[in-house]
Amino acid sequence: MNYNDIIGNEKVKIDLQEIVKSNLIGHSYIFQGQKGIGKFLFAKSFAREILCEKRSGCDECKSCIMFDSNNHPDFMIINEDETTIKIDTIRELLKRIIEKPIISKNKVYIINAADKMTKDAQNCLLKTLEEPPEYVTIILIVSNENLLLTTIKSRCTKIIFNKLNDEEIR
Repeated sequence: MNYNDIIGNEKVKIDLQEIVKSNLIGHSYIFQGQKGIGKFLFAKSFAREILCEKRSGCDECKSCIMFDSNNHPDFMIINEDETTIKIDTIRELLKRIIEKPIISKNKVYIINAADKMTKDAQNCLLKTLEEPPEYVTIILIVSNENLLLTTIKSRCTKIIFNKLNDEEIR
């Protein structure tokens, strides 16, 4: 999985690759845009590059191989089937966040449909967003950022995804 496999949002691709190449990786991001335009795929590609030993998504290092086999100990996705993401799910995430990375220099966590987090879950996550361990990156994927607490939004770098045009959809 890399950016070449994703159609659309070319500027976002370039921006995310530059973040990794320049080693200016933030601790928290909000990937915001319409549902179904590839935010989750972008998040996984971004995570893969962050975790890569060469910071390029090289396909060859131990980290890339483990990532591609869905067996990377420094990567986790919260992808709830429920209508909400509850506080217990975030508490479990926070237990894993405090553990040091095993293979990579970093750890990456993706919360898909983060706008489904309850207020209690968001407040639970807030402390970690305020004072994250230096090796952690958290990506919140949302379709409606208005459902996030203002304090959460203020601590994250926002990446806006545009709608795909007709040609890209074809």
